[in-house]
Formats: sequence, structure tokens, C-alpha cells
Amino acid sequence: MSWFLGRTALVTGAARGIGHATALLLAELGASVIALDVDREALDQAFTKAETAVKPCVGDVAGDGLALARALLAEHGPMNLLVNNVGIDTPHSFLELGETDFDRVMQTNLRGPWFLTRGVVDGMLAEHTRGAVVFVSSLHDRFVRTFAHYSSSKAAVAMLVKELAAELGPSGIRVNAVSPGVIHTGRVPLPTDQRERERLKAIIPLGEIGQPEAVARMIALLLSDEWSGYVTGANVPVDGGLALHSWSLHPDHPRG
Repeated sequence: MSWFLGRTALVTGAARGIGHATALLLAELGASVIALDVDREALDQAFTKAETAVKPCVGDVAGDGLALARALLAEHGPMNLLVNNVGIDTPHSFLELGETDFDRVMQTNLRGPWFLTRGVVDGMLAEHTRGAVVFVSSLHDRFVRTFAHYSSSKAAVAMLVKELAAELGPSGIRVNAVSPGVIHTGRVPLPTDQRERERLKAIIPLGEIGQPEAVARMIALLLSDEWSGYVTGANVPVDGGLALHSWSLHPDHPRG
């Protein structure tokens, strides 16, 4: 398929997990992909020279997002598609969290993507082209995680998507989000303990951890004008049904 032939996509946090799967899928679907990540070594390992449609690029979204966008535009030209995937957390409760970790999470999850998007959208408007933006939010933009700073940053992202959809829609720029649940990445290994597997089956209606490719496919769908050209301001859960009930459900609670 060539959904995105002739289009350029920027994917942040592209060296691993959802970002990596998304960059590969968009390239497979015809896009020229700028795979952005702060970790040069991980980028080198993630993409081979054979993947000519993917251009690994080192950059830190947590820095000056607007300056980063302008530098990327100057080097690679206009971009039609943007996937704001990068995001971090720290294992602190509200009472444990210090200002440094609070600022780092908000800068990476909200401020950086905000101004990166501003720069990329400025490029779209200057070229008078239609475009599409997808933010990777989280199930925790609506549900408690007990990491208040992370959940608050994602709740802000979810509202930002609605605001941008309303403001940019008249210019032909669609803005949507996906909200993953438990996704198998380097930070979330597949469970080996039987009790943990049973717990996940009890709280995830589809019975298993999701794969990054499942999220990537939904991102691609939302980016596609052909398939989602009349969709903007949406936040699509990709969670195996986890959001259908509180995932604080007791581990021994029977399913059904």
C-alpha cells in the first residue's frame, strides 16, 4: 500500500517501542520518515541502511521544541505528518515529587511537543498544505496512575488535541490522539509469572498485553486522509478494553 506516497512524516521517540513501530509502518506505507530520538546509539541500532525511507535524526524534544522544528524543516523540508510519541515518567507520588522531575516530565510530555508541533504546523501553513498530527497520550489522561505529574501531563495533551483540532481544522490540518494501555516495550516486558498473567487476563478484556504495532496501525489510520479524512479531535483508546473498567481491579477479582 502507498497511503503516504510523496508525504514526509516526523516521528518522535522513534528508536524504540511505539515510535519505532510507527516509523517503520509509515515508511512501509510510502512516507519519507524522519525518525527523531535523543539516543543516537539506539537510533543506529533501530534502523538499518537498507531502510532508505527512514532518516534517523538526533534531537531532544525536551529542549527548545520550536527551534528543533525549524532546524528539521531547514534540513528536510516541509512535513505533512507528525507523530508526537515521545513521553517519560518518573516513579514519584505527589508527595515525593521534586521540582526537577516535575519540570522534566512536563517539558518532555507537554511543552516540548507543544512547540515542536507549532513549528511543524507553521511549515504546513507556509506551504498551504493539508496535514495530520497524532499525539500519543495514555489511558492515564483519564484514569489515576498514582504518578500525578505523568497523568496531568497526558490530560493536558488530551485537551491540547481538542484545542488544536478546533483551531487548525479550517486550515486543513487534522489533530487526533491515541491512548495506549499496557503495551509491550523495553520498559514493559511480557509477564513470565503465572499470577501476573492471570491478573492481566482479569483486567484486560482481550486478555493480553498489546504490541507496539497495534498502536502504530491506529496512528497510521488516523494520519490517513483517505481513511480518516473526516476525523479530528478524537482520542482513540488502544488498550485491549482496559479502559472499560478501573484497572485498579483487585488481582483476585474474577473475570466476568
